[in-house]
Formats: sequence, structure tokens, C-alpha cells
Amino acid sequence: EPPALPSPPPPAPPQPPDMPPQPFYPELADDASKGNIELLWGIKADTSSTLLAYINPYFKYNAFLVNPRFDPSDPLAQEYLAKMCHELSQIPLVHKIKDGKCVMEEFSKYLRTRLIRFPVPQGDFYNLFADYLAFSNANVMREGLVGFAKNNKCVMRYTGIAIRAEFKKSMGAWELLDTYDKWLRLQTKLGLLAPSSMGTPILVSDQFVSMATQVEAILSTALSIWIACVLVVLVVVLCTGSLQMACIILLNLLCIVAFVVGLISYNEMEFGGVEAIALTVLIGMSCDYCLHLSDTILTGRSKSRSKRVEVAISHLGPTIISAAGTSLLASVPTAAFCTILILSNFGLIMCFSICSGVLFGIFFFCPMCILFGPRYAGRTWAETLTLSVAGSPLHFLSTISFLGFLGGSLLGPVRVIMFENVFVTAGLGFACVFSPIVVGVFVPPVGAFKEKCVRLKY
Repeated sequence: EPPALPSPPPPAPPQPPDMPPQPFYPELADDASKGNIELLWGIKADTSSTLLAYINPYFKYNAFLVNPRFDPSDPLAQEYLAKMCHELSQIPLVHKIKDGKCVMEEFSKYLRTRLIRFPVPQGDFYNLFADYLAFSNANVMREGLVGFAKNNKCVMRYTGIAIRAEFKKSMGAWELLDTYDKWLRLQTKLGLLAPSSMGTPILVSDQFVSMATQVEAILSTALSIWIACVLVVLVVVLCTGSLQMACIILLNLLCIVAFVVGLISYNEMEFGGVEAIALTVLIGMSCDYCLHLSDTILTGRSKSRSKRVEVAISHLGPTIISAAGTSLLASVPTAAFCTILILSNFGLIMCFSICSGVLFGIFFFCPMCILFGPRYAGRTWAETLTLSVAGSPLHFLSTISFLGFLGGSLLGPVRVIMFENVFVTAGLGFACVFSPIVVGVFVPPVGAFKEKCVRLKY
């Protein structure tokens, strides 16, 4: 009997679909000291407020604005999102893409296990994505990287990528502001490269929120201090009638603020709301000493500036020191013995303010009055004001520029232009604010003004 023929070999298993090669990701250890950033597509951030605008959709599912053109089921959108994971990991701003936190890349890996080619057709996307969420226990949803419509769980509203950035969490606000500008440029670039179904992503970062809050607090405090200085200068002009004195007092106030801020930094005090309030109060307290001294100097009888200053110090010096001493005695217990940090810091800043106001008032403001004070003084308030404003054509121009710059700095639209042209504003402000001093020192009054006023020598 002939031998049985061997059975034919089993058919070869079907070949898997042609899969594109997986991108290579370098193995980097996570560094928790570095900042966290999420890039989210499908959400539009509101940037109309003065604060830098950020949004955290994980906590605000019902508050964000959606992009109506966002459609991640588009194959171009799927490919774009998966490609972004690899490209972002190569740029210097990124330390690494967090493990398992690139939604579309993880989705493509899941499809590989099922031998399904990525990107999937638009009609199959949501069914396959639902299978992926069930397979992964919806980890990306719990992380806030995927969100669906409130009334239709089959429509994705946003998705994104979680990134470990290169900047440190401990980085200061002003230093971090430069890093934020770089991320903004990257954000704009990603929006230009994205298909129409994706749109521009938004940046979500707790570190950027903290930075924006600190920057806004500092800028708001600086604006409050400047507005207080401007109002003080206007009060000085109304009380004394001398623009020169107002300019010298403004310079004195700015020096006091800089000195106190330096002391706050030296003592490593955190800048908060209490410190901002204390610095604003500082303006009013420091102005009192200079205002009394300037009024006594302008109404003196001597024709020598130094003699008038000497008389003002001998007459008001004990009074000023006594008034400062009583205020200081009231602040020292708060600074030294209060166990609540906020109140202790407030008392300490008040001590700084009182001491610096007296020291600068006597040892800085008075010498400045001798060197750069009025060369001509009226016998009455009206004569002094008229002399300062219209003593000559240059007096009038300096008055207009001085009051115009101060008034313009109080208007919001003008301040925006000033912030956009910082160096021009700085030069223009220096020329306008201190022009009354230069004119008062070098330009004598003309005509009848010269006959009515008293010429003050050194």
C-alpha cells in the first residue's frame, strides 16, 4: 500500500496591515521640579482681561468657550496631533512629553494592538476611541486631557498633550515671563501648522497663572503708587503754587519708594496685598514732611535759599521728628511683637516708611531745595503760582508739558501707548517731569513778573 502523502502545511497567517514606523522617544527621567504645561485644542481662551488669560478645563467643564470648527475625527487632525507629540519632544522648551499623556499617540498605540491602521476613517473614529477609553479606564479623561460635550457624550470638545517643560517651578515671575513669551510664539506656530479642523491650542499651566498674578499685582501696585504720587504733586501745586517744589517733592517720593522696596527685598519679605497697601500709604505719610518744609521755605523772608532752608529746619525739624516719633512708637510693637506675619510685615514697612520719610525729607529734600529750588519767589501764593506758570514762555511750556504728562499717565488708553513704547516714554517723562526745575533754575522771569518777585540767592 503506498505511503500516505504528508498533509499540506497550514496556510500562513494573514499579514498585518502596513504600519508606519513608530517615532523614537528618548528615555528621560521625569523631573518634578520642572513646570507643567498642557496644550489643549478645541478651547478658545478669553484674553480680554488685564490678567494674562488661562483656563483649566479640568475644573471648569461648563465655563470654557469651545471652538465650533474643532473635529478630532478628521484624519488630518488625528495625524497632526500624533505628529505633534514627537515634534514637541524635540524642541528646547520641552523636557519631555509626560508618559501616557499624549492622547492621540496613545490612541494610535492602542490601534496597533488591534492591527488597525492609524489614522482611522472619520466615521469609525468615535467608536474606536470609545473602545480605547474603556481599555485604558479613561485615564486621559481623569487627567483633563479629553472632554466631551455636556449633552452629547459622543462629541469630543477638546483634547491635548501634557508636557513637562524645561523651566523650573521655582523660577521668578519676571524671569518666567520671558519663557512664557517663547511658549506664546510656539503656540502661534502650532496654530499656523494645524489643519482647519484643529485651530490654535491654548496654554494651561499653574505656573503661568501664578506668574500672571504676581506680575499683575506688581504692575497694579506700581500704578497705584504712581497715581498717588501724581495726586500728591497736584496737591503740592495747589498748596504752595510752585511747580519746582512739586517736582522736587515728586523726586523725593520716588527715592523713598525705591529705598523702602529695597529694604523689603533685603529682608526677603514676600510681596503681597498688605505690602502693596503699605507702600501706597507710604506716599501720603512721606509727603506731609516735605509739604510743610516747602511751604515754610517759600514763605520765608530771607533772600537766601540756604537761609530759608535753615529756618525751615530749625522751625519745623523738632515738630517733624516728634510727629514721626509718635507714629514710629505706634508701629514698633506691631512689627516686633505681633505673631501674625501679615500684621508684622505691615508694622515693619510702616517703620521703614516713617524713618525714610524723615531722613529723606531733611537730608535729601532740603539740600535739593538749596541746589535746585526756586530762584524767584512771589510774596503771595497767587504771585508764586503765576510766576511758576507764566513767568516766561518757557515757564508756560514746561508747565503744559509737566501737567500734560502727569494727566496723560492717568488715562488708560494713553498708558497702553506708554507701555508699548517704554524707552520713548521714559525719555519723554524725564524731560517733561523735570523741565520745571531746569526752567526755574536757568530761565529768569520776564517783564512785570521779574519786578514783583523776590530773587533768591544761594
